[in-house]
Amino acid sequence: MDTGFLPVMVPDTEFEKVKAESVKIYAYTNRVLAQACTFQEHTDAGFGLFDKNGCLLKLYGSESYLSWCGTHGIQPRSCWDAGSWGQTAVSLGLETQQPAHTSGPAHENPILQDVSIYFSPLKLEQRKGTHTTFELLGGIAIFSPKDDPMPESALICASLANDIVLHMFMANELYALYFQEPKGLINIDINVTTGHPHILYHNEQVFRVLGIPYENLYFKKAETFFDPLPKNKEFWDIVKKKRTVEDQLIPLSIRGKQNTYLVSTVSYQQSHLGFGGVRFFLSSPQGLSSHVARHIGNNAVYSFSRILGGSPVMQRCISQAKSIARSDSNVMITGESGVGKDVFAQAIHNASRRRNNPFIVLNCAAYPRDLLASELFGYDGGAYTGAKKSGNLGKFELADTGTIFLDEIGDMPLDLQVMLLRVIEQKNFMRIGSNIVRSVDVKIISATNADLRAMVEKRTFRPDLYFRLCTLNLQLPPLRDRGQDIILLAEHFIDAITARLQLDQRKILSEESKALMLRLPWNGNVRELQNVMERVVQLIPEQIITPQSLELCLDFTCMQPPEPAVQAPVSASAGGRSKAITRDDILRALEDTRYNRSLAANALGISRKTLYRKLDEYQIKL
Repeated sequence: MDTGFLPVMVPDTEFEKVKAESVKIYAYTNRVLAQACTFQEHTDAGFGLFDKNGCLLKLYGSESYLSWCGTHGIQPRSCWDAGSWGQTAVSLGLETQQPAHTSGPAHENPILQDVSIYFSPLKLEQRKGTHTTFELLGGIAIFSPKDDPMPESALICASLANDIVLHMFMANELYALYFQEPKGLINIDINVTTGHPHILYHNEQVFRVLGIPYENLYFKKAETFFDPLPKNKEFWDIVKKKRTVEDQLIPLSIRGKQNTYLVSTVSYQQSHLGFGGVRFFLSSPQGLSSHVARHIGNNAVYSFSRILGGSPVMQRCISQAKSIARSDSNVMITGESGVGKDVFAQAIHNASRRRNNPFIVLNCAAYPRDLLASELFGYDGGAYTGAKKSGNLGKFELADTGTIFLDEIGDMPLDLQVMLLRVIEQKNFMRIGSNIVRSVDVKIISATNADLRAMVEKRTFRPDLYFRLCTLNLQLPPLRDRGQDIILLAEHFIDAITARLQLDQRKILSEESKALMLRLPWNGNVRELQNVMERVVQLIPEQIITPQSLELCLDFTCMQPPEPAVQAPVSASAGGRSKAITRDDILRALEDTRYNRSLAANALGISRKTLYRKLDEYQIKL
């Protein structure tokens, strides 16, 4: 053997760079050639993988085959260009980009005189308009003894090369498609033999979603990017079981940084071909907010154009609310129960710069103390007995970038008021059972029908929280102070209910009924008016609604005037002086109201309870 013809070897340090630059071709070819070795029975033949410059990246075959290759200088790191080895099928194939075959004396290098080589290049067609070129990626070769070649080597070599190139082409097409995906994409491929997961490919968007600088993750071990167990339990379970999930909120810990993302996955499996894995589609916290807005959070359906009210007091409220919507300051909406505080909260959100982001509602009176805390701030898995293993997002986290509406704020316990104050001041919080601080950007709209100033004086509501929540204040009027708005709303409700029930005939309020409605106190406000109109449409058979038929649909509370803060003596005001209510006054009021006790009490300026007491006192029998 002429030692002058020993192969030129790439230094180890440079070879690592060569392999890194060829990682894509290696990833797609390695599985194919490794599997091909398991099917071929010719122990004296095997395969070699080359990069585009003719560097032998890896040999595939039995131990005896690898030993035979070593005696002929055929080993990884060896250079197979014509200047290093002389003319071979490898150098010819790389030069012409066509399949080639050399055997025995055809080799310039004496060390290869008893070697047969079949080579097929790996190349991808590239098209720009009508111009076609080919990108040379490398090639595969079959080495075997000249006198004992692998049967049909040329066919096998060409077929394997075609399959590899087809695989790469389809993968590139798939990658190009997913590269346009607005969500972050990362493909976790799982070695069927070892079970080890690695990152096959990803798009650039995934780094924007994760909020980290771009880096090439192709074919890196998955655990070098996603923190290994015990962190990322849900993520690794999805990978292990190749589970498919759709729009699921999953916490991810990536190199020590944890956040919650909206995750969807697509799994794939081809065991007989030796591959399988999971494609992860990730949305950022901002994308999460958009998802919440579309699917679970943004139930803000009202805008200012949908708020009915022509009375001066309502026009002032709407004008004030529109000004409030332009600000990002916290808002307190006050007013009696049923005046429409939630409607105004929705309208303010929909007129603000946050209109396309979540609108999350939490009624502070609807939950016990412990549950209210977890609803507000969420919890980590295992935070308490019965907690979900994956944890749960709180309303503040769901409302991030949007608006949170805290209804019945006066019912919030004092200790939670402290936690809420901290969120307002620091704009961050921690889930229950967590030590991770989460930033949050929300506008807070709160509402109450309670007297918060009185609660502050009684020390049942924190003054510092009160002033934080009341940066801007909107006081909504009761329905009884809105004049003709009562009729406007009543007729609107009649039309809406008639359309909903698909009735042929619309109810009409008589002038007398309208006059009666304007005299009623409507303690339940707009909500009560809507309920009454529901009964009118469904229970009254006549088309024209008279006062008598209207009274049949009124609640007892609807007939009650609001109780004064301090109960006055039983008297009536006349011309600015106090006058005792006589037996004749009561009889006259009963006659004027056709003996309707509630209307008579209202006319006398007393409560119905007081009227009953006076009826007993004057022995008036009805």
